[in-house]
Amino acid sequence: MPDMTIDAIPLTSWLWCLRMPLVQAYAVRQGQGFNLIDTGTAGQEDAILDALAGIAGRPASGIDLHDIVLTHGHDDHTGGAAALAARTGARVLASALDAPIVEGTQSAPAPQLADWEVPLFEQTSPLVPPAPELPVDTRLEEGDRLPWECPAEVLAAPGHTPGSIALLFAESRVLIAGDAIASHEHQPILGVFNADPRQAISSFRKLAALDVEIACFGHGDPLVTAAGASLQAAADRLA
Repeated sequence: MPDMTIDAIPLTSWLWCLRMPLVQAYAVRQGQGFNLIDTGTAGQEDAILDALAGIAGRPASGIDLHDIVLTHGHDDHTGGAAALAARTGARVLASALDAPIVEGTQSAPAPQLADWEVPLFEQTSPLVPPAPELPVDTRLEEGDRLPWECPAEVLAAPGHTPGSIALLFAESRVLIAGDAIASHEHQPILGVFNADPRQAISSFRKLAALDVEIACFGHGDPLVTAAGASLQAAADRLA
């Protein structure tokens, strides 16, 4: 049985990184409940609810989950969404371009792999079970605003998938980049397995230009201080 362990790591008074073996999701405080950004792989929904229960200090059965935002349509980010939405009544939000992937009416485009990515892709792909299809309640576009307690703006960040998005919490100077950016050994890097590598680089540069203190990724440790400077330095090194 795959490891379903989740560590809930506080990043601010309202934001937690939910670290799983293959990927990360993020919990955003909303009243006495939460909004969730990405959902890990299929089968991790119980562990996610247990992690939220640990944060909230009450049973998992009493967790209020309001919105689930999917940064893109890959199975390692959408896998738990169907079960979590069914159990909690949460709304599911995804970009208009990736919504058909989430709903199962369209396949995600294949990544254009560099030679060094091939063995990594072959190693990790079998570890990700298919995500159940589910309807998307709200289709998001560039510039849409999420009226949460900590409001967020939707930023288009295509390249990893055509409809990849990031969320900017401008008031708190926090970026959640999905797989448009990753980190390795505490340094930001371009995310791997991109459908359009040139477009992914353009999105990286767009996000790196933001004034943020904290940057969070689907893979790799968040940057919790001076993230903007680190992102810009990494962007300057991109070919």
